Amino acid sequence: MTAEHILISDIPLLLPVDTVKCALNMMDEYKLAHLPLVVEDTYKGLISEEDLLEFDESAVLAEVGCSTISVDPNIHIYEVVALMASAEVDLLPVVHRGIYRGSIDKGAVLQFLARVAGWGAEGSTMVLEIPTSKYSLSEITRIVEENGAQISSLNTSYEDSGDMLVTIKLNTVNIAVILETFKRFDYKVVTFFDAPEVEDEIRNKFDQ
Repeated sequence: MTAEHILISDIPLLLPVDTVKCALNMMDEYKLAHLPLVVEDTYKGLISEEDLLEFDESAVLAEVGCSTISVDPNIHIYEVVALMASAEVDLLPVVHRGIYRGSIDKGAVLQFLARVAGWGAEGSTMVLEIPTSKYSLSEITRIVEENGAQISSLNTSYEDSGDMLVTIKLNTVNIAVILETFKRFDYKVVTFFDAPEVEDEIRNKFDQ
């Protein structure tokens, strides 16, 4: 899925002739710290609240510096998330050949992660800690599927030790047998969530 699939078109646009006060009021109304500067569909840049606060409220936006950050509509959404995080912005303009197409805000990203990436699907979540050299996606998948479940979403991150943390979203809340199988194959189950039928009994066992 690409950026064009989650862009929104109801974000207010700023003009170079708008005043700083006008821009700040718009940001306050829409609860955003960034808004796009657009002239006749041509993207000029991204105005930030932080920059605006350095100017008098009567100044016009033509006097305010802006970032040229944007994303192409064909970029994958994972890259959108990465850029939004690294640039520390709450909105990314989507631009194609200089023409403004819309924007992506954090709400649109969260909706994507919940609906499409599987984060919001019903089912339990478990976290495994695995030495990097022993990580095998095929084996993890086999263990889950041989116990009658499927993986809705899987994400990896790294501990300071270098070990991998593998977060697995499953399509079931009945995970007792899956947990036992991972333990039998010497996987370290760090924690799990949303398993109400076995929560107390299994958590006490795995926290020992």
